[in-house]
Amino acid sequence: MPRFCFIVLFIFLRLQITLAQTGYKEVDPVKYTKSEIITNVNGFKTVVFYKNDSIRKIKREFVGGSFSSTTIYYLINDKLVHNVFVSLRKPSEYYEEHMYFNNGTMYKWENTRDKEVNPFKQVFEEKKNLLLTFLKWI
Repeated sequence: MPRFCFIVLFIFLRLQITLAQTGYKEVDPVKYTKSEIITNVNGFKTVVFYKNDSIRKIKREFVGGSFSSTTIYYLINDKLVHNVFVSLRKPSEYYEEHMYFNNGTMYKWENTRDKEVNPFKQVFEEKKNLLLTFLKWI
């Protein structure tokens, strides 16, 4: 009987905690030769995907009680070509952005709020620098 009560209590508490999920559906035609989890702690998970011996994609996920996010970096020849960031703060607050690069220069930034961000705004350059600096830390 105590075991049954423990199971019922566990199920009840589990139903009270719902983890946020972004719901982002990634379309990726590249067939990777291997993947490696490099971080999996405190809700953060980082997976590196290889095509032969070069890193072609880095995927970082965070899942929390009221917030979740996924960031995907696509690389070719060790250079960033596309970045995707999606987050879900509440069931109705979904945010998605895509940044496109050519030779280390961000040429396009789209998101769900502003649609396409003006490349002549200061925030455009700041976003590019932040992203490239962060990618060096990984």
